[in-house]
Amino acid sequence: MKQIILGTIAATFLLAGCSTSKDEAKKTDDKVSGEITVLTNRTDGDDIFKSVEKEFIKKYPDVTKVKFENIADYDKTVTTRLNGGDYGDALFIPFSMAGNRSNYPDYFESLGTTKELEKKYLDVYEADFKDEVYGLPVALNSLGIIYNEDVLKKAGISTVPTTQKQFIKDLELIKEKTDATPFYSNYQAVAIWAGALTSFGGEQFKSDTLKSGDAFKEGMPIREVMDLFYEMASKGLIEEDPMTLDGQTAFKQLADGKIGMLMHGSQEVAGIQKMSKDSIKIMNFPVETDGKTSFPIGAPSVLGVNKHSKNKKTAEAFVEFFVSNESGYTKDLNGMPNTKSDLSKEQQELIDNSHVVLTVAKETPEINTTYSAIADEVGVTRLTDVLQQVINIGLYPDKNMSYEDYTKELSTKWQSAAKNHE
Repeated sequence: MKQIILGTIAATFLLAGCSTSKDEAKKTDDKVSGEITVLTNRTDGDDIFKSVEKEFIKKYPDVTKVKFENIADYDKTVTTRLNGGDYGDALFIPFSMAGNRSNYPDYFESLGTTKELEKKYLDVYEADFKDEVYGLPVALNSLGIIYNEDVLKKAGISTVPTTQKQFIKDLELIKEKTDATPFYSNYQAVAIWAGALTSFGGEQFKSDTLKSGDAFKEGMPIREVMDLFYEMASKGLIEEDPMTLDGQTAFKQLADGKIGMLMHGSQEVAGIQKMSKDSIKIMNFPVETDGKTSFPIGAPSVLGVNKHSKNKKTAEAFVEFFVSNESGYTKDLNGMPNTKSDLSKEQQELIDNSHVVLTVAKETPEINTTYSAIADEVGVTRLTDVLQQVINIGLYPDKNMSYEDYTKELSTKWQSAAKNHE
């Protein structure tokens, strides 16, 4: 009996000891300290990452090291590492995962709900699933029309267009009064216009499209972009040989005043300006909603926390620090901060005076799945294929079906596919 009692007492002390160890471990877990590894998609960021580490440790002195792994073939490499379990503590979430958001909870720690994080951040929908946020933008860029102001002045244009009708008229003036190509179509990478669909149709354009039963009837966002490209191409307002003019050459031509306008992200403005003696600026999309032109914003990269990290507290603190102005990373990218309190007076005024939309549609997983299934069945999963065909029709009408026949064909296919997914 004594042995049993002693055993019980010993067990009690052992349990108490285990309890104390767990409490101590919990205290350690709750402290921003130790070392973390961060996976990034930049191989040219050694200087900025050294600065980020220095400032983070200054804020959290118990942190001993932030190790950055800069990976060249990022999406492919990290996707493989996700399956193997070795993917650091914090990391840029592979954009390829956006096509299957249901995988986020398997690999990443929730940073909070969309509702609570929207109070602090402008964009929390780049890596969300079922109202939980699994990654935050490291910076925000806007899509818009980058233009050479000197070319516009030579054409007699003193104010930027606010509607598509005005936009076309301005391009016609550039063609008539200058030697510049009015607009660069970006034929080889025209898929960038997918980020503009929310400007034409709103952040729930997919839901609205499914309700309409036809993505290609007049007034729908894809059709709006198609109509714009057809008008530009058929009127000779784009480059004569779009298949051979690459983006970097076009940037240089815009800087030199040989191109008037092109569509791209705001992060490109500074680089083009460095090449130019002219004034290079960016305007909102000439699409009005409630009297305000569209200001679509999106993220170049999204940072999340490894669900299996052994130092989640520090990793979470790092994410919050990294996406704020404190880290200096947003400035290094020539981006706009996602943290609302970090916005400058000018940035806040731009937001207040614009119709702000996300380049990523805010839809349920079910809507995204249905929309993608129909698009795949119609053969229009890639917006590139559609817009390139529209440009071909506009430039070479004798070698292609008419634009009217093309839109009718796509409408018929969409309506048929939509019925198959009711």
